[in-house]
Amino acid sequence: MGVIGLLRRLFRPRKHPRFYASKGTFVVIRRVTAKGKEMKKIQLLDISEGGCAFVYNGTKEELEEAGFLSLAAGDDPEFDQVDFETASDHPIPEKYNSTGWLRRRGVHFKWLGMFDRKRLQEFIAQNSIGRIP
Repeated sequence: MGVIGLLRRLFRPRKHPRFYASKGTFVVIRRVTAKGKEMKKIQLLDISEGGCAFVYNGTKEELEEAGFLSLAAGDDPEFDQVDFETASDHPIPEKYNSTGWLRRRGVHFKWLGMFDRKRLQEFIAQNSIGRIP
C-alpha cells in the first residue's frame, strides 16, 4: 500500500465492514471465448456489502471481459450475475507467487436492490469467519 492509500485509509473509513470469507466460498466468473463458455471458480478472500476481494490466476483483461460475477458457497451459486467494477488489481509479489500470474483483485458491487442486499447480508453471515479490523 502506498502513502496515498495509507492516508486514505486513515482519514476515510470504509462504508461497510469487511469480513474474512470461510473456506469453500467462491467467486464464479463466466465469460464467452472463441472456444465457448468458460467458467472460473475462485476462492473468495473477503467480502462486505460493498464488494469483495479474491486472488486469481490470469490477466486483468480476462475478468474485465466477463462484466459479471456470481457468489457461491460450495457448488451452489447464491447470487448470479452481480454487476461489478474493479476497485484494485495488483500482482502478488514474486516471493509469494512462483508462477508470476497471480493477482489480487478488489471489486465494488455496482447496484443491489433492497432484496438482494438482504440476501447478501445473510450470505456474509453464513459464509464469513470474522470481521477484518
